[in-house]
Amino acid sequence: MSLVLAAVGAAVAALIQSSILPFTAAGGAGLDLVLVLAVVWTMTVGLDGGLVWAFLGGLIIDVLLMRPLGLTAFVLLLAVGAAWLVGRISPRAFYPVVVATAAVTAGLASVLTIVLFGVLRGLPAGVDPFSQAVPTTLLAGLVAALIAPVPVIIRRRRFGDETERVDW
Repeated sequence: MSLVLAAVGAAVAALIQSSILPFTAAGGAGLDLVLVLAVVWTMTVGLDGGLVWAFLGGLIIDVLLMRPLGLTAFVLLLAVGAAWLVGRISPRAFYPVVVATAAVTAGLASVLTIVLFGVLRGLPAGVDPFSQAVPTTLLAGLVAALIAPVPVIIRRRRFGDETERVDW
């Protein structure tokens, strides 16, 4: 059930990201909604759903925005892999760790997307891949801070506090 929810959520998030969010970009900051949701899902729910978010959402974004097919999915899968590694290092899904990981991976993913797009199709003159990194990182951190409490709370309710307790 959770993989179906991840697939539907990825499709809806990709549609929102490719249709509405380009018109709301301010200061060169573009929000990668699918990446933020995939990272939050990976760190709180599990790797399987995060991979579904990244792959399916990336392919839909590539088709709708006419990017090279698989470019966004590749970058999102790298971000989900990095988030999974961070999640393995920290024993629980702490809220600040989830938010910081989503922000940092979004900034790195925006730079990597522009560089790979330039390699595949060529960038116009004057495009700086690093100019969008800081605003995108801040915006992704803000959105992750708004989204992350819900799955963190659900995970804690569902699995309880993962520390060992003495049974009396």
